[in-house]
Amino acid sequence: MTPLDKLVQFLRIPSVSSDPAHAADVRRAAEWVAAELAVLPRVELIEAPGRHPLVYAESLTAPGQPTLLLYGHYDVQPPDPLELWHSPPFEPVIRDNNIYARGACDDKGQTLILLTAVRQLIERDGHLPCNVKVLIEGEEESGGEHITSYVPAHAPELAADAALICDTEMFAPGLPALCVGLRGIVYGEIHVQGPAQDLHSGVYGGVAPNPLMAAAEILTALKNRDGYITIPGFYDAVRAPSPEESRAWASLPFDEEHYRRTEVGASALTGEPGYSVFARTWARPTLEVHGIRGGFTGEGAKTVIPSTAVAKVSFRLVPDQDPAIVVEQIRTAIAAATPRGVTAEFRLLHGAPAASVDPAHPLIAKAAAALTQAFGRETVYIRSGGSIPIVGLFREALGIPSILMGFGLPDDGLHSPNEKFHLPNFHQGIETVKTFLNSL
Repeated sequence: MTPLDKLVQFLRIPSVSSDPAHAADVRRAAEWVAAELAVLPRVELIEAPGRHPLVYAESLTAPGQPTLLLYGHYDVQPPDPLELWHSPPFEPVIRDNNIYARGACDDKGQTLILLTAVRQLIERDGHLPCNVKVLIEGEEESGGEHITSYVPAHAPELAADAALICDTEMFAPGLPALCVGLRGIVYGEIHVQGPAQDLHSGVYGGVAPNPLMAAAEILTALKNRDGYITIPGFYDAVRAPSPEESRAWASLPFDEEHYRRTEVGASALTGEPGYSVFARTWARPTLEVHGIRGGFTGEGAKTVIPSTAVAKVSFRLVPDQDPAIVVEQIRTAIAAATPRGVTAEFRLLHGAPAASVDPAHPLIAKAAAALTQAFGRETVYIRSGGSIPIVGLFREALGIPSILMGFGLPDDGLHSPNEKFHLPNFHQGIETVKTFLNSL
């Protein structure tokens, strides 16, 4: 079976970790990964009550050589809204050298790059050129509780010189990149409670507090129209990028109008005035609202004042911002912004600090050289606006840097309908990882 055949097979498994209805599918994906790693001397599923399995494997047959910890995740985001997909999200389709499916790029396609590189080296040479430990999780898209507790408790067994993660993107087609900075995250829900029960808006409108209106007032009190977060103290710890890093970003090939039109697809870009697109997406913290529920949302009319409302929100954090401190700042600001007649509270779902990697680390330099060799262009160093909490966990619990060698493209539609992965990047990614492992 070719790597592409395996990718199609992998993508057909609807491993949505946040949906209990897909628990059996998530386990099936874990077992699929374990089977793919069966070429290694040790492979096991690591179980925990109420959690999705971790897949662990290792090959420690290269004494005196470096040890890499390979990380990826086999779970995916929910595919909704289904009506916006051009083809079913779990029936992979190839169009214009791209494969379209949920998880194509985030992160099944990129995880399979690691697994395939390992398998091909063993099948060709009978062994790996370095020591490898593999840890693949199934809760990255739903909080990562299993791996968060497992890694610190098993630090000696997971000891390595560095982690290799394929879960980021290239800066542009054909331009290889290593990500050396990730934003952190605080994700939670604002719960607003108003009347004891839903009320008739004609009978009680004008005197009864409306939790949906209150939620809107709270949200707009936390961030102004310029994108500036108005929570007291929120920016106190924000560290600006160095002048050298800012100059490097300015030299990247980037067309802001093309980005607005083709990637964002909006009539205008928003955010804090005075900052570049890269500063706003890589080096500034943000507040985004992901969903609001409450009241009546069905077809037709129902004149009801709801008793409750919930807003799902995330805060992306930058280096030196402490998620625990930010959570307390959020709670204080919500309390101050809560209007009369309702109560409101912030419920934390998960959080992680921002992470950065030293580009001068020798293994980072070898990774950059492997990318340059594979793609024929000099590797650039970038940051990502996203969050990969495992990077901070590996740094804190294992004391190792993470090599963020991504092969996605900016328009791959992560977490969106019609997610894709550019197949030449998939195949070149396999060769790049093999080159990197051999260079050790």
